Amino acid sequence: MNSTRLDWQGVEVLERSEEFDGDGLREMVRRHGGEGELVVVFWGNHAVPPVALEAEVMAAHAEMVVGSCYECWLYFTDSRVLIEFQDGEGFVAARVPN
Repeated sequence: MNSTRLDWQGVEVLERSEEFDGDGLREMVRRHGGEGELVVVFWGNHAVPPVALEAEVMAAHAEMVVGSCYECWLYFTDSRVLIEFQDGEGFVAARVPN
């Protein structure tokens, strides 16, 4: 299918959202990111390097994140939460298994 979507079967899905805008991402980042926690953004366009920002900064720039790509993944380094973004389809947040 030439898709980069993740298979969420067998993992602890924390939240699904049909929103796919900056406000939706901002709220998810605030719910799942701890104070001072680093969030690494991996872009669907692999020509753009990953970026690591504190969760608060990532939340402040949520519009830029969703406005600059069709898909991306945000990994929270302390809580091991991964948010997948697919434009037009929303967000999925899940805990990365050990």
